[in-house]
Amino acid sequence: MAATRERHDPWHTDLTYVIGHQRPDTDSIAAAMGYAWCLSQGQEPSEEQGDRVVAARAGQVGPQAAFALGYFGLKAPRVLSSAAPTFAHVATQQVPVRPYAPLAEAMSRLAEGERLVPVVDGSGHLLGGLTPMALARAYAEVAGGTLRASAQTCRSFVEELPILSASDRVRDRRAALLRGGGEEFLVVGDDGRYLGTTSRKCLLEPPKAKLILVDHNELSQAVSGAEEAEIVGVLDHHRLGNAPTSAPIPFVVEPVGSTSTLVAEACRQRDLIPPANIAGLLLSGILSDTLLYRSPTVTERDRSAAAWLAKLCSVAVEDYGKRLIGTSPGLAERSADDILDGDRKNYEIIGKSVSVAQIEITGYQELPERKAALLEAMDTRRQREGLSLICLMVTDVLNIQSHLICRGEPTILAALPFARIDESEFDLGHVVSRKKQLIPALQSAVEELE
Repeated sequence: MAATRERHDPWHTDLTYVIGHQRPDTDSIAAAMGYAWCLSQGQEPSEEQGDRVVAARAGQVGPQAAFALGYFGLKAPRVLSSAAPTFAHVATQQVPVRPYAPLAEAMSRLAEGERLVPVVDGSGHLLGGLTPMALARAYAEVAGGTLRASAQTCRSFVEELPILSASDRVRDRRAALLRGGGEEFLVVGDDGRYLGTTSRKCLLEPPKAKLILVDHNELSQAVSGAEEAEIVGVLDHHRLGNAPTSAPIPFVVEPVGSTSTLVAEACRQRDLIPPANIAGLLLSGILSDTLLYRSPTVTERDRSAAAWLAKLCSVAVEDYGKRLIGTSPGLAERSADDILDGDRKNYEIIGKSVSVAQIEITGYQELPERKAALLEAMDTRRQREGLSLICLMVTDVLNIQSHLICRGEPTILAALPFARIDESEFDLGHVVSRKKQLIPALQSAVEELE
């Protein structure tokens, strides 16, 4: 069956997006939806957070998150594929004229101060525009006696101007447009039809998307274009790696096992009782990230939040948790690309680019036959992304243990403090937390090479 193509809507200036990291896991989806619900309850829109707070996601929903959403009757949050300003965000609707409209119609608008009058045919396609330069040309020809102004149409003096696609990022074309010396530009939609106009000033000062980051605080893990957005809040349980902000923001990073725990605590602090479906999704985030309380990252705060949420959604934690954890497909059922990119995060460790993926399975019996394809896919990513090290953490959630498949610089591989199975595979023993156990070990190994 062919995969359903998801709709990727551009961001809106009147919305604040609560969004998790790229390749979102269950906790990332749950935290985004739960925190958006929490922030939107009984609060007047603030100047910083726009008119409405909504949940979003930066990638596809994985099988486990899809199970949780379906179990509690929820739809996945909207896709936000990029937070970068596009020409759609800087376009202003400007009433066009038809090609055979009298020139005087456009001349009067230019004389009144408009900088650009678009010329559009009956099907909505652009022919160009009329500018004060066109007006000057028309007056010159009238003064010279070569034409009568009343007899001329707008088509006679239409100019070819830069035409910009609404979905293109402003930053990709800004420098070239500014070097060109023009002041006004035309914008068309993805269908090629006239959309509006924009100006040099708009290119220099485009609007910014407003983002609240959950389950991450590093731009390397954020939605594409986040470096051009305004980060107005962070709720996370990972290490600090945040980018600077232009103003103080709510920034909460706590040492708990799940961001969904922090969302539940935020609800309780505000005396908010989430509906059963939101409570169930947040419970799913906690159980997923703590491996049903078996991860070393779990805290009493996670257990307390989960117990509260379980009562609200009337779920037996152990039974539901086993079903949730068991929904992840095995290695044989997924392509190498899906395995590597389903839950992969990038890190900078003293100038070295490191990428670590993780997949949860219920046994290693399928690993030997998939290993060659996984290594080939890892080599491709390492070369394409300029990575010093790329790893796949294969975690057996039944026996609470992991293996690590690696490709990288020989000196880094030689320094890894794990039991070596062969040149590309290590036995991590009971290491199951990427955040609390694996990344600190990798960081120490790389730092010792300096």
